Amino acid sequence: MLDGVSYGVMNTGRILSAQELTQAHAAVLGVVQLDPREAGPEAKQAAALAFALHRLGEGHELGRAERATLHAAQFSTEQGEVGKTVHIRTDGSADKGKDGKNALSVGYLLNAKPYSLALHGRQGHEGIAERTAIFTALTHARVLGFREFRVQSDHKFHTRRYDEDLIHRNRRKSDSLERLDALVDELQPHIHFEYAATLDTDAPHRLALHARALDRLSLGLGLSRAQAMALRRVHFAFKKGGDVLF
Repeated sequence: MLDGVSYGVMNTGRILSAQELTQAHAAVLGVVQLDPREAGPEAKQAAALAFALHRLGEGHELGRAERATLHAAQFSTEQGEVGKTVHIRTDGSADKGKDGKNALSVGYLLNAKPYSLALHGRQGHEGIAERTAIFTALTHARVLGFREFRVQSDHKFHTRRYDEDLIHRNRRKSDSLERLDALVDELQPHIHFEYAATLDTDAPHRLALHARALDRLSLGLGLSRAQAMALRRVHFAFKKGGDVLF
């Protein structure tokens, strides 16, 4: 818990402890005084959600506990009712490191509920980040029991591929694209794609950068200007609540 907002970061060989990460996070936000009390149930829920999202993003089969965590996070303010249709907005980010390799992170909304995660051990270009964001969001939505999927993305390749049925089965494809093709096929005819430009102030963009920023902080690494801005803007949006710009 930091300044009234709960955060969770998946611990996969992180350098900083939870307390050290909180201090580093606070320094970027400009928070100068921290409450030393033990974190309450909100922080435990955030940690459980980070673990469940990590399992989801890595393509693992989710257990009962992870499914319950995802359900509670999505429907805590929706009276536990699962609607039929989910509106999805996605964005992916490829952060180029000093070694020239891109670390990927994704952000997405399920009916305006924000989610994000850094993809550990996975590298690639911006297109892979975009399709991974779509795949993760769709998998997440299906776990929650949604039956109609309306996807908005700013990546024209994918929206044209599925919205205009431009899938050429005999052309050579990557594993990540074949995986998304297979999922979209499973969800037909209940899935629809639409192109929507993503601005820097839109939630999916900020969330993807925010996930990468928290991941870098937990590794003891510095942040780019855009990552530091995302860390501050997302915190402000979470703290204020409601429909605010990220």
